[in-house]
Amino acid sequence: MKKIVVLLLAALFCGSAFAQTVLTPHLTETSKKIAIPADAAVFPEIHDGLITVGAYPNLFYVKPTGEYVWGKTFPFSRATDYVTPYFSGGAMMGWRTKEGAYSASPFILHPDGTKYEFPTGTKNAAGMSYDVFAASSFVEGYALVRRGNMMSSTQIFIDKNGKEVFPALKSSMRGTMGDMTVYPVREGRRVYYNAELKKYGYADAQGNIVIKPTFDKAHSFSDGMAAVMINENYTEKWGFIDKTGKLVIPATYRLAPGRFSEGIAAVRIGDSDYGATMNYIDKTGKLLMAESQPWGLNEFHDGYAWVATGCDKLFVMNREFVETADVTKAFYQNGNGMGVCSFTMKNGDLWGIDFPNGRQALNQQGLQEGDVFASDGTWLFHAVDAKGRMVLLHAPTAGGLMFCKTWFDDKPLQCFINEKGEIVYYFVEE
Repeated sequence: MKKIVVLLLAALFCGSAFAQTVLTPHLTETSKKIAIPADAAVFPEIHDGLITVGAYPNLFYVKPTGEYVWGKTFPFSRATDYVTPYFSGGAMMGWRTKEGAYSASPFILHPDGTKYEFPTGTKNAAGMSYDVFAASSFVEGYALVRRGNMMSSTQIFIDKNGKEVFPALKSSMRGTMGDMTVYPVREGRRVYYNAELKKYGYADAQGNIVIKPTFDKAHSFSDGMAAVMINENYTEKWGFIDKTGKLVIPATYRLAPGRFSEGIAAVRIGDSDYGATMNYIDKTGKLLMAESQPWGLNEFHDGYAWVATGCDKLFVMNREFVETADVTKAFYQNGNGMGVCSFTMKNGDLWGIDFPNGRQALNQQGLQEGDVFASDGTWLFHAVDAKGRMVLLHAPTAGGLMFCKTWFDDKPLQCFINEKGEIVYYFVEE
């Protein structure tokens, strides 16, 4: 099917105008068919040149050419559904149960089909086991592992080849409670967790400590500032530090704030999510809006921020806090009738929706597959199948492709499409 079905709509609603492209996923002569296992699900992002396919509990990795690199002859899984299924920086942490073993153990996969197995039977100076028994996901080529046992262990950074790195960040712990998240380097600083002190600090990209671990929680740097939490008498209080570690905005906020962007940050004022109000602050801590509002305020991107007021309205405003676009009606398209009542700026445990490359996939809940919007509120892409049924789009991934699940000849089809609606890769069960 060569015909490209593209419909341009303008001035969609009273009081606001949108340039919207309606895409109907369709095959072309260059569409690439990729065979997948029965009942398999394709994950929506492409990393390190590989597409992730899951047939519970096993994972498979296939090149866009259709050649499988991992999973066909070597079954493995990820630790839990909460662990990323993607490669990052040339590595991915897999888990498998070896012959004769009672439980799964981690190993490192590489995009070229090679792997690294952690040695077993190792001992520390006291003669106790020093084997790897827990491991994190890889982030930008690094992961955390725990060596020892569940009673006493050491938490260590490793690179994609399994080599121990960043010795200054090594820490010991008792029990299994603690943070094994590998935080990305942002603005030359990496959040890290000291398992012995149960505190957070910051290191540079080479693993040198630049801000000592003194915080009870810490976020990555953005725009020269980072949100940190201090627990005082069982009361969480958030403030902001600069890149030297100085607390430049006192820890007075009970709720985790958003990150700084374009010189300002959204803060939540109140003791709990229920009944909290929001405002923006500058880098001195000064409140910028005349009145705090019971709204959800997003961070600014390219001079614009999204604002959720509850069930009434979802709009975009500029740096003068003046509304520039009302996007409410865009979220009633084939929705559940709830409109924007449930739209949230939360992204997991963090506050704020990012717009990488100026665009993001959003639906009535917020950051989820739906339609693709620009940071200024422009409605970029809406998708329907050949019969007019809504197709949910995921955020653009490598090459600007968008993953979606559509219907083709009345059969479900998983595929990646481009900005013309052309199916680039589609997946058919073997």
